[in-house]
Amino acid sequence: MSSLTVGTRAPPTYHPVTTQLSTAVRAGLPLLNCLELIGKHGLPTDPLNYCIWYEYASEKNEALNTAINKHIDNNGAFSQEINLQLYNQYIASESESVTNLVREGLKKVFSEVIGAIKTTNQHFSSSEGQLESINASIVPSLSEAELENIVKQIKLEIKHLESTNGSFKDQLQQAAHEIDELKSKMAQYREESLKDPLTQIDNRRGFEKKLKEAIGRAGTDKTSLCLIIADIDFFKKVNDTHGHLVGDNVLRMVAATIKNSIKGKDLVARMGGEEFAILLPDTPFDGAMKLADDIRLAFEGLDLKKKSTGESLGKITLSFGVAIFKASEAIEDFVNRADKALYQSKNTGRNRVTGQ
Repeated sequence: MSSLTVGTRAPPTYHPVTTQLSTAVRAGLPLLNCLELIGKHGLPTDPLNYCIWYEYASEKNEALNTAINKHIDNNGAFSQEINLQLYNQYIASESESVTNLVREGLKKVFSEVIGAIKTTNQHFSSSEGQLESINASIVPSLSEAELENIVKQIKLEIKHLESTNGSFKDQLQQAAHEIDELKSKMAQYREESLKDPLTQIDNRRGFEKKLKEAIGRAGTDKTSLCLIIADIDFFKKVNDTHGHLVGDNVLRMVAATIKNSIKGKDLVARMGGEEFAILLPDTPFDGAMKLADDIRLAFEGLDLKKKSTGESLGKITLSFGVAIFKASEAIEDFVNRADKALYQSKNTGRNRVTGQ
């Protein structure tokens, strides 16, 4: 992945492309510059790219613009991975829902459709007013159900416009197609926002979401819920001795090994760095302790070597902390008890399992 560092160059100016939008509509929106930038860099017109480049064209996010300009100065290409990094680092917040991407995508479609209506000789005051009203309802923090309802309203209005005047048919069908694509992209980006790109298991955000769901089910079903937090021992030494590429491969191997050790509703997530969490619904405390020790023994018996040279990486061991959820316990307290147990394992020699 290319590094994105801070620079000082001002954002470049691009000349707007010619479209059907009127001058009055174009004057107030960075939409055209956004679309031109997406085309200039050979990117697909999807919610993620629209969100990033609309923000860039608006010149309201100095950190994002600086990072993009520096990346361009270094002749960096804009891949899906780079774009996700830009979004997560400079736009997304911990509490932001991926539905915001779809909301911005819908606004793009509205700008084009309403602009086209305003530049014709036909009078569509009723449809224009209805679309403007729907557009005004696309606000931050919409739920998925509300978005679904808005999409239905848009499609109904587009069908009405199609039947009113045939000259708009192709354009309106394209708008309807874009809306359908936005719906399908929603699930894709929601899933990607919850995954760790290196190990392809859940990230901290995905873990926290599923932890809340698991606690809710455990309370409803009156079943046990256990949490294991694991940490690779002396991982910094691996990076310092063999380099970060080898370190990344170790992280992938650890994630894959843990994932292959669990089953059913169990979940493994990378919490950050070399720390992993294992969520075990409907699992008693003794069962969680045994699983942690089985995983520990599996790593203890490995003899890892570099593929390129056959050089031994030495022993890779993990320390574990285990906790069982207590009724009415705060989520933070549950996680902290598992974390506390992990550090007890670390402080008493590593390569061991401690329960709370």
